[in-house]
Parts: sequence; structure tokens; C-alpha cells
Amino acid sequence: MAKINLCIDIGNTNAKAAVYADGILQQYYNPFNAKILASYREQQARVLVCASGKNDALQKHLKPHDYLTHLTPLPIALDYLTPHTLGSDRIAAAVGAHAIDPSATWLVLDLGTCLTLDLLHENKFLGGLISPGVQMRLKAMNVFTAGLPLVKPDYTSSFPGKSTEHSLQIGVCQSIGFEMVGYIQQINQKYSNVKIADCSNIPFHFGKKIENMIFARPKLVVEGLNHILEYNEQK
Repeated sequence: MAKINLCIDIGNTNAKAAVYADGILQQYYNPFNAKILASYREQQARVLVCASGKNDALQKHLKPHDYLTHLTPLPIALDYLTPHTLGSDRIAAAVGAHAIDPSATWLVLDLGTCLTLDLLHENKFLGGLISPGVQMRLKAMNVFTAGLPLVKPDYTSSFPGKSTEHSLQIGVCQSIGFEMVGYIQQINQKYSNVKIADCSNIPFHFGKKIENMIFARPKLVVEGLNHILEYNEQK
């Protein structure tokens, strides 16, 4: 009977999980809860958890050794000055990208609550950046000013904005795109064979300026968790 891997991703908004057997995705849960966890515990599933957010109702049923940390044996090295502060979601996503093509230089992009962009080269996680995400930027302009409204994201608006609402949307949604493209171009100048793994849930089009191969992998974190479990099983 195939061994079951239960890979849990606790984010800032909800908890998700994927079930793998023999490297094949069997089931995906969004949201995921303690009742489902208990059913897989009964099946002796191997569990690995990435927790970038909190979910008290679920986490009270998890054990310390369930969590991915910088001390977990990994198929990549962490070249990071403070590995104990490195988010487990960033580690898992980097492992997931590495599994797609170990020979490539990878930029791992995640546009969610925060924007993260991480660099993986020659099997080493070299670090990256963390920046406010779209909703955080929009909310900050509303909270820290007296007159700017809170608006919804709009990725179709283009400069120049003809209203305050459109100006805010352009200032965030277009600017965050220019930010990502600028970093990608910078890395392309330094490395060859750079591929991009985009694990965002927000669809984003980079345009003609970016010719890199782009892999849209919204489940990249749980993919990485599964590869880490398989790596440790083989050790």
C-alpha cells in the first residue's frame, strides 16, 4: 500500500492541504481543518506543515515535529544569514521549484498578502525580498491618510489615472508589476537559464519584456512539502 503524504499550508487567510501517494496528487483541500487531519492520522499519513500564518483550531492538533523548519533536511542548501527567521513557505516553494528543474536558476514569486521573490541558484537558496502585497498597499493608503478611499484591485487600469480611484489602482497594481519585472530583468543580467515559478493566486501577465519560462504553480508550497517528505524517506 502506497504511503500517504499530507502536506499542509497554513497561510494568512486560510489553511490548505494536499494529499500525495507515490508522488501523485490524490486530493486537495481548501479549506483544510482538524477533522480532515484526524482522518489522515488514522491512515498513518506522514505529515509536514508549512505555517506562515496562524490557525489555532487546526494547530492545537499538530505536533512540533510536524512543522517544516530550517533544521529539516532539505534537497537544497540555505545560504541565508538568519535561517531561523526564514519563512517555511519560502523554503517549501524553493524546493518545489528545484524539483521542476534542478539545473535551472529559479526566481520563485508569490504575490499574496506580501510579495516575495526568492532566488535559487546551483541548488542554493540565496535569499530574496519581501514587500507589501496589493491589498496591504491599498489598505495602507486608506488607513494612513485622511482622504484616500479603500479601493478594490484593478489590473486593467493604465496610466494616467483619470480619477482618484483609478490613480490608486494604477499606483498599486501597475507599480507592483513594474517592481517584479525590474527585479527579473536584474537577475537575467547576472544569471543564465533563469526560470520563474509563480505560486501566486493572483493571475499576472508580465508582458513581452519578460521572455523567461514561467511556470504558474499555485500549489507550489505543498508540492515542495511533498518533495521534502520524499527526500527524507529516501535518506
